[in-house]
Amino acid sequence: MSNAAARTLGNLPAEMTSFVGRRSELTATRKLLSSTRLLTLTGPGGVGKSRLGVRVAADVHRSFHDGVWLVDLAEINDGALLPLVIGTAFGLQDASKDPESRLADFVHDKQLLLVLDNCEHVVEATAKLLKNLLTAASGLRVLTTSRHVLGVEGEYVLSVPPLTLPALERGDRWADESEAVALFVERGAAALSGFSLTEENQDTIAQICRRVDGVPLAIELAAARLRAYSPEQILCRLSQTFQLLAAGPRSAPVRHQTLHDTLKWSYELCSRSEQMLWARLSVFAGGFGLRAVEEVCIGDPIASEDVFDLLGSLVDKSIVTTQREPLSPDARFRMLDTVREYGRERLVEHGEARELRLRHLDYFKKLAERGSVDYFSPREADWFREVGAERANIRSALELCVTHPEYARDALRIGTALRTYWIAPGFILEGYQWLRKSLALDREPTEARARALWAMSYIEILLGEVETGIGTMDQCRLLADQLDLLDLHTDLTLCASLAEFLRDDLEQALKIAEEGVAAGRIKGDPAITGEALFLATIMAFALNDPQAEMYGAEAVALHDEHGAQLWKAFVLWIMGLYWCREDKLGEATVNLHQAIDIFQLLNHNLGLACCLDGLACVAVAAEQPEHAAQLMGAAQTIWRTGPARLPYIYVRKTVVDDAERRTKTSLGQNKFEANFSEGAALPLETALTLAVNRTAKVSVSSAAERRSRRRETESTNLTRRESEVAELVAQGMRNKQIAESLVISPRTVDAHVEHILVKLGFHSRAQIANWVARRKTARPGSDARISAV
Repeated sequence: MSNAAARTLGNLPAEMTSFVGRRSELTATRKLLSSTRLLTLTGPGGVGKSRLGVRVAADVHRSFHDGVWLVDLAEINDGALLPLVIGTAFGLQDASKDPESRLADFVHDKQLLLVLDNCEHVVEATAKLLKNLLTAASGLRVLTTSRHVLGVEGEYVLSVPPLTLPALERGDRWADESEAVALFVERGAAALSGFSLTEENQDTIAQICRRVDGVPLAIELAAARLRAYSPEQILCRLSQTFQLLAAGPRSAPVRHQTLHDTLKWSYELCSRSEQMLWARLSVFAGGFGLRAVEEVCIGDPIASEDVFDLLGSLVDKSIVTTQREPLSPDARFRMLDTVREYGRERLVEHGEARELRLRHLDYFKKLAERGSVDYFSPREADWFREVGAERANIRSALELCVTHPEYARDALRIGTALRTYWIAPGFILEGYQWLRKSLALDREPTEARARALWAMSYIEILLGEVETGIGTMDQCRLLADQLDLLDLHTDLTLCASLAEFLRDDLEQALKIAEEGVAAGRIKGDPAITGEALFLATIMAFALNDPQAEMYGAEAVALHDEHGAQLWKAFVLWIMGLYWCREDKLGEATVNLHQAIDIFQLLNHNLGLACCLDGLACVAVAAEQPEHAAQLMGAAQTIWRTGPARLPYIYVRKTVVDDAERRTKTSLGQNKFEANFSEGAALPLETALTLAVNRTAKVSVSSAAERRSRRRETESTNLTRRESEVAELVAQGMRNKQIAESLVISPRTVDAHVEHILVKLGFHSRAQIANWVARRKTARPGSDARISAV
């Protein structure tokens, strides 16, 4: 074949079906091909490596003077045949005793792209050949597709992901943006004339695509079934994935005729140890770490020291994929559900399914119970992150426990150990459900049940089920007395204080929290003491009790002593509000910024919302109403999906609502809403950066400066009626009493108080009282009324 013919024709096949999606992968592959000489597309079977490679090759063919050449290695089992097969594609028909040298001579002066498809079963031979060819031909570029990395020096690897899945949010034609849905619809229309995406079928199609992880081969096989079945029927049968998708097109290679055969093809290319590890890894849900594999998956023929290399090998073979978790130095791994299900079938065949599930349960029970020593310590943040990363595995372990009553006590222990994790936003209801199920299954009067009742009462009260929670507390006390578990009485003070708080009996809530602090110290339990100190701080703050400062300082000191983070962050938040109320904005800002740092470390969005609201209060006091409105909007985006009855919601309503009213008065409704909406639209990280950067400019001296400015104008700021109202506020009267004294309506008094706060730059009645007292001191001999123009 002449060079001219090569440049004109190459040997890329014509596409038989349309190419769907892959815009980002196409861009990335083209970019890499322009800068590297060997690029390998990796990924599991059926993910679309071959199709992507051929499409990219077609797109870039004009860049290669001597053409683009495709060689499919799928049917080659002997690596020694590689030079011959590739040479044949180039038209080298002469027999040679050294076909590799002949091939190298042919390509050494060519500028061409060689596409080698399906290299995984001849990796070593391919790697050796390509190394020699790339050395011999400076104008040669190679694009390979393989489930295994080749390991050639200079090789770049691009992992091909499944197609993008539809977003979970609903909306008109919300599934249109999904590549997976687009492929299903495209192939479905080819299988069934007139088929299209409609409002009626989009949810079902989206679920089908999610069920098969967006794997193109699986989607195409499922869509082909539209000839005989409706989308609803296909979805219902997807629990039998491999049986349903059993008949692929006859023209496809044997390994691609069924999804099962696609996975079998990969399985048979693995060593016995790799096969066993693949099967055992199927016990994990949602991902796993190296340490978990080393404990759960060992046993003949796999030793603990073998896991590192075997797992790496499965990554190279695209059976397992890697993923990086934010703030974690360790890699995590996962398998597509289709790959995992194939492994689970093999695990059952080996007779190891039950043993592996129990090992899995034991490992994640230990992780949960590690909280008893890691919580309230320098390891606390790492434990929270690890539990969060393993949430799917913990859920799987709990499912085993509640579906097999003989393991219900393990569920009690896991559910109790995770109390501090469950109370994080978004998880509290799940914790409630697991504890409820396990308590119903295991009613024996044991220590595990008693401690689970304590955790359950805590969660019920936080959910707003106060009376139910009190009833659970009573059960816990009775069982604790029966089993002589006296320390539980100390733990229950947390529940009792929260219950009184939510009953609006703040004085009693503070008293019980103080008892909890004392009892925790006697017990020698810093965790309970620290939580009780936080509760005492928040109760005292809500009561305008000056002891809030003392309790907050004690709490921060105790948390610092033990390296604890979670409750320290909440104490810093409430102290930020406290200092803001005291008009010490520098101290308020420092506390809130420190709290943000911790909440970001813990990935605790509810805490971040609290801090955004707190900094909004600082912005109001610092006379930055536009910034305050933006921060309130950013916080509201989180609150919309957050809990509604937790104690910090109470504080938010009593503090932030007042700041919001003042901001609206200052800006006007329209301007407030514009700034609020602007903040609500910001990504969380952007909002936090904005909050920290703006409020960082608030200095300790700013309060004195504002007071000085106010003194210059305050004597003429208030009307005579507002001055009268201010005097009565200073006397401790509530608005209803003021209305009766001045013979005006309570609503009028409300308006006067609001105007006084805005005019004087205050945000509490206590500040009005202090102002009145200062005025009297500054004007000796004045009468009880404040002079006003």
